[in-house]
Amino acid sequence: MSQMHQMQLSYVSTEDRLLFRINTKARQEFRFWMTRRYVMILWHSLNQLLAKGEPAAAVTVPETAVPTLVDPLVEAAKKEIKHQEFVSQADFKTEYQGSTYLPLGERPALLFSVGIKPAANGAAMLCLNPEEGQGIEMVLNEQILHSLCQLIIDTTTKAGWCLNFAFLPRSGNPGPAAEGPPQGLN
Repeated sequence: MSQMHQMQLSYVSTEDRLLFRINTKARQEFRFWMTRRYVMILWHSLNQLLAKGEPAAAVTVPETAVPTLVDPLVEAAKKEIKHQEFVSQADFKTEYQGSTYLPLGERPALLFSVGIKPAANGAAMLCLNPEEGQGIEMVLNEQILHSLCQLIIDTTTKAGWCLNFAFLPRSGNPGPAAEGPPQGLN
């Protein structure tokens, strides 16, 4: 795939899926369907990348101001602030420019697997693959990573999927990682 130009994530209610569209500077467009389950897997992979990143340098909290019991909350707050800094620099207002050059075909491919591997330059590369056929690999610099996370948060919220993709833990809501099989009543 040539260098990415734009990405768009939208909810399609008739499919109950997210449509992920990526266009490149060479005017290629790649389209993928994402199910709720796949989005949760993708979020987990993206969160692993965020966890490996440097702590937000602009945020300093004196040790005496916060007891050690809330260190996870402080770390989550630092991640949220760093995320908001990157998101504020992103362009979410420019209209997505679709293309008629569709290397993977007219119909969006249903994503089947996600992977993250290092690129030759050491950056993280996101691998998106359907069950059959060709997938794509895209380099995730910090700006793209945070922008993609924000698109996921915004779109799943609009879809009403009730997924907790915030960087700060919410009391009483364990989020998707704690979801298990439906519990029966006795």
